[in-house]
Amino acid sequence: MTGKIIFSDPRTRQQLQDEGEVVTFRVDQRTTGPTWWSESRLGEKEGDVLVEEIDAVSPTRDALEPYRDRSGFETVDDWIDTIERLNDNVPEEGYLYRATAERDDGGA
Repeated sequence: MTGKIIFSDPRTRQQLQDEGEVVTFRVDQRTTGPTWWSESRLGEKEGDVLVEEIDAVSPTRDALEPYRDRSGFETVDDWIDTIERLNDNVPEEGYLYRATAERDDGGA
């Protein structure tokens, strides 16, 4: 079973809500597939997403730059600063995931 995914940073949530897709960095490998998302561990369901693993990476400018435009961050440095804030350091490596919003097309 795929566990829910949390988007605690408002920029990543906004990216997902506005564009229907967000690329996110996670220190630990996680389950993939259909799931739901919230803004906190105990938060209520905000929507359904499909989570796909992109690759294992070091969170460096070179590794993150190709995905920056889908991350919700203005710059790669903003993204790296947020990774550091959420993890109390910049980890040596982690994983990039794509979360795509499941749209309700109203049966059309």
